[in-house]
Amino acid sequence: MINKILLICCCCLLGYLNGFAQTTTTVTGTVVSAADKQPLPGVVVSVKGTQGGAATKADGSFSVSITGSKAILQARFIGYQTKEVEVTADEKNVTISLVEDVTQLNDVVVVGYSSKKQSELTSAVTVVSADKLKDVTANSVGTMLQGKVAGLQVVNSSGAPGSVAEIRLRGVSSVNANQSPLFVVDGIIGGNYDPNDVESITVLKDAGTTALYGSQANAGVIIVTTKSAKQGETKFEAKVSTGFRTADFGKMNLMNSSELYDYQKGFYRDYIVGATDNTYKIDLVKFYAERPLSLRDQNYNWSKESFKSAPVYNFYLSASGKTEKNDYYVGASYYKEKGTFVNTNFERVNLRGNSTYHFSKKLDVTNNINLSASQGKSYDYMDMYYSFLNMPWDNPYDASGNPVYIDKPKIDAGYTWWSRDPINPLNTVQNSDHTYKGFDVNYDLGINYRITDWLTFASTNRVSASFNKSSNYVSPIAAGTYHGTGYIDELNTLNYGVISNQLFKFDFKFGDHTLNGFAGGAFESSRIEYSGGSGKGLPEGLKVLNVVSNNQTVNGYNNKYILQSLLSQVNYGYKGKYFVTGSYRYDGSSNFSPSNKYGGFPSISASWLASNEEFLANNSIISNLRLRGSYGVTGTQDIGASRYQGLYSLTTQYNSLVGAVPYQLESPNLTWESKRQINAGIDIGLFKRVNLTVDLYRNDTKDLLLRVSQPLSVGFETKWENAGTVINKGIEVGINSTNIKTRDFEWMTDFTINFNNNKLSGFPSDIIKTGSWSISQIYRNGGNLFEFYMPKWLGVDAQTGAPVWEKLIYNNEGKAVASEKTSDYAQATNQEVGSALPKYQGGFNNSFRYKNFNLRVSTYFNYGNKVFSNNLRFMMNDGHEPDYNQIRMPDGAKVWSGPGDTQATEPSPQNSANSTETSTRYLKDGSYFTIRNIAFSYTLPTAWANKISMKGISVGVTADNVATFSNFLGQDPQTTITPGSFATPGVSDFKYPNNRQYLLTVNFNF
Repeated sequence: MINKILLICCCCLLGYLNGFAQTTTTVTGTVVSAADKQPLPGVVVSVKGTQGGAATKADGSFSVSITGSKAILQARFIGYQTKEVEVTADEKNVTISLVEDVTQLNDVVVVGYSSKKQSELTSAVTVVSADKLKDVTANSVGTMLQGKVAGLQVVNSSGAPGSVAEIRLRGVSSVNANQSPLFVVDGIIGGNYDPNDVESITVLKDAGTTALYGSQANAGVIIVTTKSAKQGETKFEAKVSTGFRTADFGKMNLMNSSELYDYQKGFYRDYIVGATDNTYKIDLVKFYAERPLSLRDQNYNWSKESFKSAPVYNFYLSASGKTEKNDYYVGASYYKEKGTFVNTNFERVNLRGNSTYHFSKKLDVTNNINLSASQGKSYDYMDMYYSFLNMPWDNPYDASGNPVYIDKPKIDAGYTWWSRDPINPLNTVQNSDHTYKGFDVNYDLGINYRITDWLTFASTNRVSASFNKSSNYVSPIAAGTYHGTGYIDELNTLNYGVISNQLFKFDFKFGDHTLNGFAGGAFESSRIEYSGGSGKGLPEGLKVLNVVSNNQTVNGYNNKYILQSLLSQVNYGYKGKYFVTGSYRYDGSSNFSPSNKYGGFPSISASWLASNEEFLANNSIISNLRLRGSYGVTGTQDIGASRYQGLYSLTTQYNSLVGAVPYQLESPNLTWESKRQINAGIDIGLFKRVNLTVDLYRNDTKDLLLRVSQPLSVGFETKWENAGTVINKGIEVGINSTNIKTRDFEWMTDFTINFNNNKLSGFPSDIIKTGSWSISQIYRNGGNLFEFYMPKWLGVDAQTGAPVWEKLIYNNEGKAVASEKTSDYAQATNQEVGSALPKYQGGFNNSFRYKNFNLRVSTYFNYGNKVFSNNLRFMMNDGHEPDYNQIRMPDGAKVWSGPGDTQATEPSPQNSANSTETSTRYLKDGSYFTIRNIAFSYTLPTAWANKISMKGISVGVTADNVATFSNFLGQDPQTTITPGSFATPGVSDFKYPNNRQYLLTVNFNF
């Protein structure tokens, strides 16, 4: 027995000595990029089958310990394919070359204050790469995004130079608060940038990600990531785009001289209401006496004279690269567009520099700066108005070819002028200026210090300042309102502020578990200062305020805003299949009273990556399957400062002293709007070719910040209160597929669609919001946002030619039980007749590649909204304004000609009282489908490019706003969805028309 024990002990001792004999040696080497042989810092090099590893230094060097005579090293780095290399114990200078993994690069998503792989996402997030943006050349990223993100409504409501698109994400959730998504540039809220500098756009849709931005993310978040170095050697990129624009008038085709001449004959029909001897025939003798036959051939196209083809230029140059210590990107761009409307333009120059300096393997410092300056010329609304409505019988030019000067004394002296008002817009444009200019600077400082392997301190800070000046000047020699006096108005705006985020980030990995997140604080402060003045009575040739002689006014005010926040997030993952994210943000805003200053915004989200389960591991059909769900709260305090305070206006005088008049009723209990968001989504990948994303959501915005009507005894008409709820519900679908993929040919498709509806509840009473020209929208419990409220137009009385509206008959309970026709507008019943918000919208985009040729066609569609065409009340005025030009009548339209005319759709000019008042006569279907963009390009073969020392050259042509298909009568149906002092959502007026754009673009890479 003892011998056996001794034998076992000897065997154990020999085994131990043999293990001890396995010597440990150190292997050294360098990791470089396979593309340019430049060193890669931060690469994790480890021995396969073991825990831990070492990160490469700034020069790409590493050293690891191996046991035994040989081992297999693994090199892992985000954005590159993992590589395994077999080494021996005596190797001292191993070189490992890593190849870029484009798929993996696209898999990393910037989310909130951190980044995640798409496989780890628990929320509704969409990423749009620069490749999918650059088919459109525009001044704003919003325009480029149209039709490319499910749930993102993009409206180009103006074609004015420098204008930006209106953006709404998952509908509208508030009445007064700003509904544009929050923009975050390189991890910091706000910021300026040029579209050429954009690397990617990330759209955060649900509270699982947006709640991290608390009270500023009520309308969603759009994260802009600007370009950075991708390789070691310096890479240059240059782009030159040039082309032209033409105005798109949609279906607002105006009559020429002969058409208008024949149309106005109907104004001379022998018809007097109530008379018994009407013949209903046209009195041609009287007509020819007042409208000479020569007018038929006197044709001047005012729109053609006011709108011209206009050039567009876009120049861009950038350099990027990596050195041992520094990653850098520098970009410069110049953009200029001349407006299609005369004397309008916009130009901007932008400079950006991004740099990250690696002081050590622990400390990185990022410095980003963006400088931007712009200037341009805007326009006066009335000049646009008369460019459409002046009569084609009037010649805008004198004998010398100069815009003729028109005023009432000139007409009284015998000058023939057929248009209603003595205004020649070409003359006033020539003798007026509506200029603006601005300068903007953003400086970002980021510090990233790795305290330990699992703990990092991240500090991101921005200082920003901007100055803008606008001026409206009308010369005393211009006709119109300020004839003989001249007018000038100036406004100066200075905006400056600071944003600072200080976070501690942690990252643990233990076995099958991952745990990471951050905690810290954020601070924002900004101040806006306004000053300006105006006056009349200017000497000719001078455009300065200090020479005005009368009606002098001075205005100025300032506004300060402070937001303090605590924020935190925890992400947990298990076996690469199950992920949970929780976040909490606590905001304190100066916009509320001390008792209601703070608000908390939590969120929780989770996902299950089912495709990583064993039962789907060998599935050849489903390449990706993920289920997601989230709940969270965001808020709104974006109604301006001091809404809770009792305010006085100091704009009056009493006894030659400043007088104070009550202006705003105190509301000390005013607090945050809050949006409670629920989202459920599924992501499916099929055959590694088709990716489908479906999201269901419900957003309840409660405690709306509203002006609520008060009893007359209070002494104020309204008071700021929290009242009412907006419920937004919808479904989003996004599909991208690779339909065909061969060596020479590839066809890819993107399709998005979003269905959305909203309902209102909790209002203390029906709230009518009246916009311009008495066009009303009603907010009531059970109703919709932006719901038009007006009488229904029923056409024309066949016997009298009078306009007809609907009159509802109510019972004793106030319920409509019947209806009847009425020609008395005062008796017509106001009704809810449709919302300015669409029922669904989306995009359908296809890209094709054949060898070095590329073609991309992008489309956008919008369905189910109503648009009030305010233009038509002037251009279909039934003879109320016989000295305005008229729109060409649509097919099937017919003016009443006599009793029994059942085919008439337009009333008799002799019996059309109140026919141009607000009604559904001018409320049109705003649905449309547009071919948004066509882009065709050719990339020269690499061998050709190399002959002239280039890495790549591509040449392309693009066409924007190619065609719009719609039944809408008037201009482009894309109409503002933003309430304002002079704007009502869904109301189309004489806007600056959108433009068709044709460009030639050449890209150089070297």
